[in-house]
Amino acid sequence: MNILSSWLREWISPDVNDEVLAEQLTMAGLEVDGIDSVAPVFNKVVVGSIVSCEKHPDADKLNLCQVDAGEGDNLQIICGAKNVRADLKVVVATVGAKLPGGLKIKKAKLRGVESFGMICSDSELGMADSSDGITELPADAPIGQDIREYLSLDDNIIELDITPNRGDCFSILGVAREVSANYNIPFSFPEFEVKAQGDSKINTSVSNTSACPKYLTRTVSGINNTVDTPKWMADKLTRSGQALHSVVVDITNYVLLELGQPMHAFDMAKIDGSIEVRNAKAGDKIELLNETTVSLESNTLIIADDSSALAIAGVMGGMASSTQDSSTEILLESAFFEPVSIAGKARNYGLHTESSLRFERGVDFKITEKAMDRATQLIVDICGGTASEINSCIDDGALPKLEPITITQEKIQKVLGFELDANWIEEKFINLDFEISNKTSNSWTIVPPSFRFDIRIPADLIEELARLYGYDKLPVQKLSLDANINATTEASIDKYDAMQALVSRGYQEVITYSFISEKYQDLIDPDANKITLSNPISADMSIMRSSLWAGLLQTVESNQRRGHTDGRFFEIGLCFDGVKADEQSNKVAGVATGNRHEAQWSSESQALDFFDAKADLESLLALSGAKVDFEQSEHSALQKGQTAKIMLNDKQVGWIGALSPTAQKELSLSKCYLFEIDLDVVLTGKIAKYQPFSQYQQATRDIALVLDVDIPVAKLVQSIENMNQTYLKGVSLFDIYAGENIESGKKSVALNLTYQSLEATLSDNEVNANVEEVLRLMQDKFSAVLR
Repeated sequence: MNILSSWLREWISPDVNDEVLAEQLTMAGLEVDGIDSVAPVFNKVVVGSIVSCEKHPDADKLNLCQVDAGEGDNLQIICGAKNVRADLKVVVATVGAKLPGGLKIKKAKLRGVESFGMICSDSELGMADSSDGITELPADAPIGQDIREYLSLDDNIIELDITPNRGDCFSILGVAREVSANYNIPFSFPEFEVKAQGDSKINTSVSNTSACPKYLTRTVSGINNTVDTPKWMADKLTRSGQALHSVVVDITNYVLLELGQPMHAFDMAKIDGSIEVRNAKAGDKIELLNETTVSLESNTLIIADDSSALAIAGVMGGMASSTQDSSTEILLESAFFEPVSIAGKARNYGLHTESSLRFERGVDFKITEKAMDRATQLIVDICGGTASEINSCIDDGALPKLEPITITQEKIQKVLGFELDANWIEEKFINLDFEISNKTSNSWTIVPPSFRFDIRIPADLIEELARLYGYDKLPVQKLSLDANINATTEASIDKYDAMQALVSRGYQEVITYSFISEKYQDLIDPDANKITLSNPISADMSIMRSSLWAGLLQTVESNQRRGHTDGRFFEIGLCFDGVKADEQSNKVAGVATGNRHEAQWSSESQALDFFDAKADLESLLALSGAKVDFEQSEHSALQKGQTAKIMLNDKQVGWIGALSPTAQKELSLSKCYLFEIDLDVVLTGKIAKYQPFSQYQQATRDIALVLDVDIPVAKLVQSIENMNQTYLKGVSLFDIYAGENIESGKKSVALNLTYQSLEATLSDNEVNANVEEVLRLMQDKFSAVLR
């Protein structure tokens, strides 16, 4: 935001130069990005009047001018500008003047005729990049006056980088309050006098008072909208970065910059019936002031008359009801729109306006009347006309509640690390316009002002004191720590080791936002508790994630758009089932897509499958030694038949599977395999114990079992391991067969059993006895028969 130093100093003017003021504001948390002069340095440039203008005797494109520059005798100046003419007030650089770029004006001869100066354009004074001709000044410009004084060029533009929480500082008023608090200069709000006559001619109503608790209108009749915007106002607007429009629009923009209250003016002749503030209905469309037509969504708050939408509330007005030069009767609007109802609406329609910038951050709901009076006062003074009384629609119950906050001296000292003087604290609270509703010798109960939406808890008050004290002045204190050092169990797995386990499998770590779009949430986890942000960064980041898969799939999507079709990514982060601490959980998730290996000449490419992702997850779980089960199940985001829930001790701890074809098509992705598991499962291990190596030979037996096709192999392996046979070292699958010589609905599963003793080489009888036990178990539990 740009503000003029001279405009700010009309409100409050500390006895320091702009550089010192900028440094103080920056140290107080209102960062100044830069200070630029309105115009570069030049001298001996004055207001002049062209007394006569004749053609140069020897040059058709040059003019011989006699110019009164207030020096007594007229100056003869040769000028080639197309718009030079007699009786024109102009900018004259006299002999000896130094202009931007190092140009020095000297007496010169052009085609044998002497010239004693130069008639200047804006570009020659460094005030514009280019100019079509010389600068034309108003007819009442005083001849001989220094142009820097006349155009108020000895002024600075202060560029502020205002953080989102300080919406109150998007105005001259807001910055003036900050200067007052920093320099202990009394500050009083000016009074604006308006002579109101009669009631407003337009009836107004608000159907959605939660989104618009306060809506004020006033009619101003008999105005002249063709008059020029006063120079003092035009200069302030243009130097603050605002374009000039009609005088009424310029006045509303002026009030916006001065008081921070966005306003709008409707042409009364173009309003059909009464005004209603409501949500858009199906089929509502509006042509905006930027000449684009948009179809309105049902969650968009609008201003409408009896037949159509007139404006998007808090964002932009419509072309159909806009004021024109011919407008003689207008309806002024000054409102408070609840920030959450406006947040993101401008971005949804591809807009970014000064109004939405302020309403999204919060506008002072107690300044609407004063802003209305200020705009009315300026319109009547400049354009003429008569104003009606204000028509108010106010729902006090829906306006923001200013809850008291209690802060103690002890709390302040604990947070800042040193003690602040109680009188100084109280003085700063008063300077900040905070109401002290109650106080004791070491505590204060504060009611924040209506323009400070960022003051809600004691920490906010302490931050205010710290920045006004000066972050650069805070004393350096040695930190004291009451350390409660707890022993770390040897069974815990370091998160770094878990990350490296996945990296060793070809995965790359990604860190994505905790905010996702509603589209992704509905695709990934539609049944989860949907936590919607009140003021999202954008519409695509409006939901708190309940799964890490959304961010991983966005990463795959981004990579595939750039031709990277093979990828394995993982993320460790928080997922949210609610806003409380115990409703948040750390998870680790991964996604794999593309081919199993990089392309090479010696073999054909092989696509990844479910078991590649499963092997990667099992490799990760091997760190902790957790014995999990994979049970076939269904998940809305995963493909039927290729989905399993991950169970640990009869409790579900995660999911694994292939991305569903529906989600795959919706996101335009190739085949993807996903897994997600609670991080605690991965990081909770077992204490390592030494186990001696056997010096004796292993004995292996292969068995092929015929059993029902629906029985998972994992159940067989788990059952064998649970037998706890003394010499059993391992069970592994080496073949599955179904087809010829196998009964329909059956399959053949071939398992390898490994036995070994620490004390002696096992005999065939000992090994065979153990295998017989396994076969009996398979027969009894799964009706499996030896093939």
